Amino acid sequence: MAYAEKVAKILQREIKEAQSGILLQVLLLNMDEQNILIEDTTPLIAKFYDRISQACKQVPDHKIVKTTDPAKVYIVLGKNTKDIKKIAHSIYAHMQEYTDSDFPETYLRCSVGSIKFRQTSEDSNGKVIEFSASKLLSLLEYSMQRSGHPPYHCYEDHPVDIEKIRNGNINLNQLKKSISEGRVKFMYQPVIDRISGDIEYYECLLRAPDIHNKFVSAGEVIADAESKGLINIIDFAVIEMVIGELSRDKDVTLSVNISNMGVLDKNLLKRIEELLQKHDVANRLIIEITETSLNRDFANTQKFINVLHGYGCLFAIDDFGSGFTSFKQMLGLSIDIIKIDGSYIRDMLVNNHSKAFVKALVGLAGELGIKTVAEFVENNKVAQLLVELKIDAMQGNFFAEAMKNRIS
Repeated sequence: MAYAEKVAKILQREIKEAQSGILLQVLLLNMDEQNILIEDTTPLIAKFYDRISQACKQVPDHKIVKTTDPAKVYIVLGKNTKDIKKIAHSIYAHMQEYTDSDFPETYLRCSVGSIKFRQTSEDSNGKVIEFSASKLLSLLEYSMQRSGHPPYHCYEDHPVDIEKIRNGNINLNQLKKSISEGRVKFMYQPVIDRISGDIEYYECLLRAPDIHNKFVSAGEVIADAESKGLINIIDFAVIEMVIGELSRDKDVTLSVNISNMGVLDKNLLKRIEELLQKHDVANRLIIEITETSLNRDFANTQKFINVLHGYGCLFAIDDFGSGFTSFKQMLGLSIDIIKIDGSYIRDMLVNNHSKAFVKALVGLAGELGIKTVAEFVENNKVAQLLVELKIDAMQGNFFAEAMKNRIS
């Protein structure tokens, strides 16, 4: 029997006896670190269990359930248990206060999660539903993981949206299938030069058919794609597509977004180099990256930019101002274009702080030879204000929505 099945079977028995109540999971987050530092962790784990027992001494109607995984302990609490948060924080505090002269090189870090349970319940038709300890554990662990394993995590405050997960996976599989079949395409939104009013370049926006064969923005699934390992497929696809477009149309300049993970992907960088060596389009390719890329791995992001700068590509920071990148840090990357986050542009007419931020950024970037682009320009008043502030270029539905075909 697999480990998870054994744990679920043990808890199913305990929960059946309790009928209803609360399940706590105490998770030792850095057990791998202890295994590296200590040859035999058995005495340490015994003290881990002891700390939990001490924290629960004043808790009535509880049962501690140990498993074969030393990093996990479960506590079944009765239905009349009150102040769960206080109990959880007591357990956490006991772990934080732990020091041991026998193991001076160790530091125990834990997270405590709670979820309510009932042995049986009824569905909307009044049919009795048998409780599943296995599903309860999966819900709690998934929810804790998504929240970053805080000191205390209450499932009821952060319930798992099962339908959202299901639909997200369906959309990801649909996108993966569409890419493999070559059924994804670009829509193009023009970036307008402030002085001439001409189209300076187009941003390529990926569209893919949904389950109803309607083309929708692929941006809606990017977060799921990054967390579930599909983003590299998207990055490779958009690079192949944009370089193909540039090789067919010698008179256009295009920009395309590369994900945070793509910037750090050596295989993607290698593939881009291969394509640029084959097609003389680098000086008409603008690669957009986000501030998050800089914060994730500055050194390798810098390498990615420097290598492709060598071919003649330009780089833009997308949504600048939405993260925590310092201007000094950004200058170390030799960025060519700053695309100012749309939240500042939308608020400029009613928020003096947003207006001041845009004005200062445009002025400083201009002195340093970095072009500025305002995103999400939605009306004439905002456009006129940006012209007064001497923004270099503008993009938004006021000028043109994303279009199927570029203007010749």
